[in-house]
Amino acid sequence: MSTTGFEKRIAAEAPDLSRGQVKKLAARLARRAADMQEEFDFYECLRILGMTSDTTARDAIRSMEAAA
Repeated sequence: MSTTGFEKRIAAEAPDLSRGQVKKLAARLARRAADMQEEFDFYECLRILGMTSDTTARDAIRSMEAAA
């Protein structure tokens, strides 16, 4: 959803907010929504979860096979 879409929904649900507050909230929501849509590859997800600290896919597979 775009910032404008968030603005319209916020304004409809909270009519007592000022225009500036609505714009500020909408910008924050749009930025957070965009950040949540970022995709990681499989090995990056493993690194984030702490399952492996290897930088390459081959090293990650070797480490997981050695641990098993």
